[in-house]
Amino acid sequence: MEKSIKCYLCILCCVIIFTFIYMSQISSQRFYEFMKVIDYNINPLQDTSWAHPAVTEMMKPECANLTQLNPGRVNISKKAPTLPEMWKIAESLGPGGEFIPDCHNPHHVAIIVPYRNRAKQLPVFLGHIHPFLINQRIIHYRIYIVNQADKNEFNRASLMNVGFTEALKDFDWTCFIFHDVDHLPEDTRNLYSCPDQPRMMAVAVDKWNYTMLYKSYFGGVVALRKEHFEKINGVSNKFWGWGGEDDDMRRRVVKHGMNITKYAKDIARYTTIKHKQAKKNNQRTTKILKETNRRWHSDGLNTLDYKLLSNKSMPHFTNITVELHGGCIVMCQSSNSVLIFSLIFSLLNLTRWKKRVSEL
Repeated sequence: MEKSIKCYLCILCCVIIFTFIYMSQISSQRFYEFMKVIDYNINPLQDTSWAHPAVTEMMKPECANLTQLNPGRVNISKKAPTLPEMWKIAESLGPGGEFIPDCHNPHHVAIIVPYRNRAKQLPVFLGHIHPFLINQRIIHYRIYIVNQADKNEFNRASLMNVGFTEALKDFDWTCFIFHDVDHLPEDTRNLYSCPDQPRMMAVAVDKWNYTMLYKSYFGGVVALRKEHFEKINGVSNKFWGWGGEDDDMRRRVVKHGMNITKYAKDIARYTTIKHKQAKKNNQRTTKILKETNRRWHSDGLNTLDYKLLSNKSMPHFTNITVELHGGCIVMCQSSNSVLIFSLIFSLLNLTRWKKRVSEL
């Protein structure tokens, strides 16, 4: 009897011991998995959308409470970074040139760069803008290079509309900064975000002796909230060739009762990369601008016509390549060319009319 009791007690002890060991292993495994989840969430390059909000909010500080590291002027280099330097930058980025700061409630900014044939300027721009924005610490951003690949004249305004449209397919960006590829910001206090009103970013540009091109200039680098750009129906798609689209956007902004804000000149400073400037078609530009207030609602985002050729996530940017429709091919670069074609067409018709009269 005593032996059987001892036997049962031994079996019971063994069961308890094995149960304890098993539960310890399971607990350790769950703890390890939890630590992996934490490590996953604090990595800014990973998608944390599946994580419990309470966990991410508890772990990340408020972006508004963060301050920049060494704010102020930065070194400007117009030389393209080396390949190791570019890969070093890419280590801080997610696919498509996206950066997510390690804080809660960052600014969500899409940077739209209208582009064509600027292969020498692009690496200089990317090598400068990424460290500049990362240092601001509170900007969740992605850089979109919108490349025009057709034979039409360059249409910066339409590419801005394309960039806005395509970027919203990736994320619900709240702020859009339209940025020329040849503009390099000099001061990190020039915060890349969107205030309550549209902002003129490039207030002091080196090639104009650190002034603006003219008092009402609204180009180079400008920032608008998503709802503002939608409210003005984007920009006109009629500006084929260089010039005019900046003034068109400014007139739309003013017409809708918005005020253009600016940083101080000692903050909103830009260095530009030199390149051959395209010739401006003043006659055509003036004619289109006169009609801005009349046709803003029927020319812009709602009339954008393009074909998406590719949308690729590169290490430093998202490459959107498109064909724009409705433009004039490059050989029709001036109104004089159009006039010549019209005269030739008229002469041909006149010749046919005389031939028919002689046959009667």
